[in-house]
Amino acid sequence: MFDFIKYKYISICFSTLLIAVGFGVTFGKYGGFATSLDFDGGLRAVVEFPENVERKNLEEYFSSKNLEAVLVLMDKDKNDYQIDIGLGSVDQIKELYVERKGKDSVEAKQASAIDALIGLLQEDFKLEKKKILSANQVGSVVGAELTSTGISLLGLTLFFIMIYLSFRFQFKFALGAILALIHDLVITIAFIGFFQIKPSVPIIAALLTLLGYSINDTIVVFDRIRENAGNLRDTFSQVINLSINQTLSRTFNTSVATLISVVAIIIGGAVELYDFAYVLTFGIILGTFSSVFIAAPLVDIYDTLSKRWKRS
Repeated sequence: MFDFIKYKYISICFSTLLIAVGFGVTFGKYGGFATSLDFDGGLRAVVEFPENVERKNLEEYFSSKNLEAVLVLMDKDKNDYQIDIGLGSVDQIKELYVERKGKDSVEAKQASAIDALIGLLQEDFKLEKKKILSANQVGSVVGAELTSTGISLLGLTLFFIMIYLSFRFQFKFALGAILALIHDLVITIAFIGFFQIKPSVPIIAALLTLLGYSINDTIVVFDRIRENAGNLRDTFSQVINLSINQTLSRTFNTSVATLISVVAIIIGGAVELYDFAYVLTFGIILGTFSSVFIAAPLVDIYDTLSKRWKRS
């Protein structure tokens, strides 16, 4: 039987190091998180391209113009693509359009960024006007609202989970679970920044999914701890360690089964789902780790400190 409680401080220090490295690289090397149209605003157009135009052609087109575009295949049969371009490229698109039309063109200078983008696509890909299914410029106000909504959703989720666990278990279990969930959330955000994954609505969905997965795993361990605490005369630390070992095979099997389905998305899924799947893959591994090495040990630390405080 492996003694998980013995290495509780090592596991906590390891997680702290991962968080520090993740945010260190995010802000030290990249200067912050990657920008995305959903949160920072930008240009979004849905265009029906000719059948001979593939994703590779579009990627090469935008790359040749030094424009970072996110392409989403909306309809494979009609070859409809959603094109997202961040605000950072807006001025460059206008400049390209002015150069194309001529520096003396008043019409080109007065054209909006989204009009300039559509104008370039129509000329370069010989598109009829009806092939432009939609074209909009998303402002940063929408992004601010999405950010606020995302933070609110995550906060409410943590709050209701803590209320539920406080009734279902003792407060020390609720506190340990919430701290472990916050740990999962923070380290996953550090992972997103480290690999410069673009924040988006699907990423928020992935984070909420991870919270649900992680707490489910944690509750299984906590439930076994509560059962063993009523039947054994061992110390609380020994009870926790025994409970973790008893549920370890279930935890491992559940994680592997879940990972198989998520990895299948990466192997055979659409490119648009890759970031979502990457975050889920990392989160599942992290949630399994935190249930075993973070949540239960935190309960043990709280129990030890509270007993010392009562004695003093």
